Amino acid sequence: MGVSVRQKKPGGPYWIFIRHGNKRRSKQVGHSKVTAEKIADIIRGRLAANDLGIFDEKLETAPSYKELSEQWLELDIKTRCRNTTYNRYKSSLRIYVNPVIGQIPIDQLSRPAVKNLLRSLVKKRLSRASIETAKNCISGTCEFAIDDGILPVGANPAREAMKNIGVAKKSERKPVGVLTSEEAELIISTTKQYRPDYYHLVFLAFRTGMRLGEILALKWENIDWQRGFILVEKSWRNSVLTDTKTGKSRQVDMSEQLIQELKKLRHLRKMEAIRKGLSQPVEIIFHDKNDHYLSQNSVRNIWKRMLSKAGLFHSKFHITRHSFASILLAANVPIPYVSKMMGHSSIQMTVDIYGHLMPDRDKSAINILDQSGTPMAPIKKKSPVTNGDHEASSVLVAMQGIEPRTLRI
Repeated sequence: MGVSVRQKKPGGPYWIFIRHGNKRRSKQVGHSKVTAEKIADIIRGRLAANDLGIFDEKLETAPSYKELSEQWLELDIKTRCRNTTYNRYKSSLRIYVNPVIGQIPIDQLSRPAVKNLLRSLVKKRLSRASIETAKNCISGTCEFAIDDGILPVGANPAREAMKNIGVAKKSERKPVGVLTSEEAELIISTTKQYRPDYYHLVFLAFRTGMRLGEILALKWENIDWQRGFILVEKSWRNSVLTDTKTGKSRQVDMSEQLIQELKKLRHLRKMEAIRKGLSQPVEIIFHDKNDHYLSQNSVRNIWKRMLSKAGLFHSKFHITRHSFASILLAANVPIPYVSKMMGHSSIQMTVDIYGHLMPDRDKSAINILDQSGTPMAPIKKKSPVTNGDHEASSVLVAMQGIEPRTLRI
């Protein structure tokens, strides 16, 4: 009796070889030695108990891609990513990925199978973003399998699988649309006139550049009146309160006008609380009639109406954020400060998104170099000097040995 695990060739899949009396059987069980050894241990136990049914049964192999992708989605993505990311991956798995490769054992999933799946999505004319999402689902599941020892390190068939599948190259980032200061003030005044209940929300959006979800998550305790800033630490989206997009909190400075407007709103909220018989205002700054968080769709609907009232082109509410950044950058506010207020993960991100909005530098500034010192004209060669020119010649020789001036810029 014997049960052994080995590869038929280096780097190939593992096989289990079973010998018992005159019975023989072998089975390929994938690229994970850990999984193969576990199966072999089970077989040894059954043979020791004289259970010979193993020769008639289908040997258990690695879990299917679908089974493992569901584990990856729940145990990894759901715990560390935003709810929108989780839903996007879940939808991609359900619609595009699992119907094609879901039943394939994870350790038998090949690179050609992955690339063929992605090529089929290209033929369906899906966007590059949708195809990349599908690819990320496959790659993420395989990395999950590697981490669990089901696949060997480096055995991810989806790595760099976007190459040579016929998908259009990633286009350059499109310039963001912005509003001018005058247009921003027009929307603010229009909202104040027609929907005063949303006026402070719109005013705050233009004055802070905060994301809509961050605005809706604000509570009065997030405002530091004395030091003049708002602490942004949560986001409200799809009826879920989460961390900010970057997972980090930040302090956003308030302008003097914003401080005064928020104090007025605070007073209004206190009056509302008294009418309702409450001792304190609702802690949520922008709440609905039931004192719950406002939905993003409610704000977006009001935003569309205000744009129409103001006679401006249709744009998403997010343009308030872009406009905030563009107005500051146009005023030559330092990029690091703008990046900090926006909550970007890096200054480079701010430059990539809004670099085209920065004012062109005055080309005359290059003349500062000339103001630091006048370069000497090149010395012209003269004909051999006469005795009367010895003094002039010595001056020239001395000048040639002078070191150039250091420019102070």
